[in-house]
Amino acid sequence: MNENLEASQTPLDEALQSVLKDRKYTNFFYDTFLNATVFLPVQKEGTQEGSWQELDMQDRFFPYFLSFENGRAIPVFDTLDRLKDWAQNKTLDYLKIKTHVLLKILDPKMAVLINAGTSFHYTLTSEILEVLRSSMKPVTPV
Repeated sequence: MNENLEASQTPLDEALQSVLKDRKYTNFFYDTFLNATVFLPVQKEGTQEGSWQELDMQDRFFPYFLSFENGRAIPVFDTLDRLKDWAQNKTLDYLKIKTHVLLKILDPKMAVLINAGTSFHYTLTSEILEVLRSSMKPVTPV
């Protein structure tokens, strides 16, 4: 694992550390998660290997799924370097997306693995994600 990545903490790392020390910061962690931009490993349709190209929602792609408990999960990373470190020698493409947008399009049965392979990894089960989805309220501009 890249030690430089572990040494520099992101806002999501700090929020996770806060909630692990004291549960009263749970809402702070969830709010930070919902407002974070994450990198989702994907494979562009029709390709066998990626090129670390950033895709957008109009591109045709397949997200990477991991086996998790009785279902599947998607890995997400709060920095591109963490995604590349996790991928090791595999060349992938990726989608950069706000997590609150990701939750709207993610299958409700899926879990999310945040920063897999780092000291700051965390799993959000499909049940927790459903609570987050139901608590998200649209903001109407004034």
